[in-house]
Amino acid sequence: MAMIQILAAIALMSTPDVPPPTGACVWSRLPEAEQQAVVAAYDRSMSQAMRTLAQRSANLLAISQDCTGRSDLPPRWIQAAIASHVIQLGASARVEGEKGLSRARLDRAWDEASEAARSCVFNNAAKPFGIEGPACPDQRAGATFLASLGLSTANRADRVAAEQALIYMNAKAQQMIADQLISKAPVRP
Repeated sequence: MAMIQILAAIALMSTPDVPPPTGACVWSRLPEAEQQAVVAAYDRSMSQAMRTLAQRSANLLAISQDCTGRSDLPPRWIQAAIASHVIQLGASARVEGEKGLSRARLDRAWDEASEAARSCVFNNAAKPFGIEGPACPDQRAGATFLASLGLSTANRADRVAAEQALIYMNAKAQQMIADQLISKAPVRP
C-alpha cells in the first residue's frame, strides 16, 4: 500500500499543474538573508543547517500556510518537507563542488535507478514519518545510484561526494513522501 502511495506521489510531482513541492514553496518565500544563513550552516554540517532551520520553525510554519492553503497539517510533515528541500540544496551543492555533478545529474540518476534502488531509499526515508516504506529487496541496491554517477564510497577521493549523493537521494524521497502526505491529508475541523 505504501508503495502505491509513493508511486502516486511521483506521478503527482511530474504533473505540470501541480504546485511546487511544499519545501520549495516555503523556501522561496523565506527572505534571502535567512536562506543564506541556512546554506552557510549546511556548509559547516547538515546538523548545523537543521538547527539553523529549526530556529526559524515558527516563521516557516506560518509561511507554509500560504503554500498549502492549510493551517491544520501536522507540523512534522511541513518541517520534513522544508528540511528535505534544504538538504537537497546543500547535498547537491557539495556533490557539485566535490565532483562537478549537477543537481540535474543527481535527479537523472534517481530517474534512471532501478525500482529496487528507489524502494530501498523510500524504505529508509519513510521512517521519520512513522510509516512503513516499500520493502528493500537488497540493501546494496542503493549503491547503483553511486555507480551511475561514477562514484564509490570505497574510493577515498569520492567519499564526501558519494555520501552527499546518498543523502540527496534520501532527502528527495522524504520530500516526495512529505508532499504526498500533505496533499492527501483530510481537512481537520
